[in-house]
Amino acid sequence: MGVRFANQARPGAAANAARPPIAGVCFDLFHTLVDVGAVPERVGRYTADILGVDREAWNRACFGPQHDICRPTDHLESLRQLAHSLDPSIPITRIEEAVEERQRRFDHSLLNIDLDTLTALRALRKRGLRLALVSNASSGEVSAWPRSPLAPLFDVAVFSCDCGARKPEAPIYRRALQALSLAGSDCLFVGDGGSDEHRGARAVGLHPVLITRHIAGHFSAERLAARSAHVDWIVDTVADLETLLESWRDAGGASMDPVDGVTAAKSRSEW
Repeated sequence: MGVRFANQARPGAAANAARPPIAGVCFDLFHTLVDVGAVPERVGRYTADILGVDREAWNRACFGPQHDICRPTDHLESLRQLAHSLDPSIPITRIEEAVEERQRRFDHSLLNIDLDTLTALRALRKRGLRLALVSNASSGEVSAWPRSPLAPLFDVAVFSCDCGARKPEAPIYRRALQALSLAGSDCLFVGDGGSDEHRGARAVGLHPVLITRHIAGHFSAERLAARSAHVDWIVDTVADLETLLESWRDAGGASMDPVDGVTAAKSRSEW
């Protein structure tokens, strides 16, 4: 599928004429560059299964306000609070077991990066683009980041647990833009759309891009369509950004009609 416009109402020549060249890309982390859900069970079991709670309920808790991700936290205490918000009777020994396996899963996802993702990021850097990571995460979830093969490829990594704000709040995006010394209009924001991140990115001037590699096989057409509500483009992989950037450059102020490798989506229902 490559690169698609998110809807039929694409920018015309007047809008494109005012567009500056893209100088940077801000990336989400989880389900964008890495997929914890794809970590083999031999590394660690799914946390909800260890705790004995419903998976959907656990996911809602992790993405809900009870998950303290806007300050440094202890992984055990953070997980205890989440677990007991669902079932106060879960014993601490089971929570400790879940923390140990969960830590292994998150570490594995950050330390074992697909070669094609690394190659595509290196290609973006070779183009002279500045790269930022903007991620909602608790301290334990990203403790392996300094050892990740991804880390040297980014000019800055902004985590909610360090900056005191979470997506879609404006300060977390602005922290990244300030570190890159770029305006929002100079940058793409690439993510899977969780936490309403594209709406937040657009609000500070970033150009939002939905990436589907780690979600397309798990989401319904309706859910994928909802994720495209606040984006300009849809890409399958990080490598597809090269095509998008070529299209942007070649437009030269003219309408960004499809070029080689770029197709326009007829509607948001075509997933």
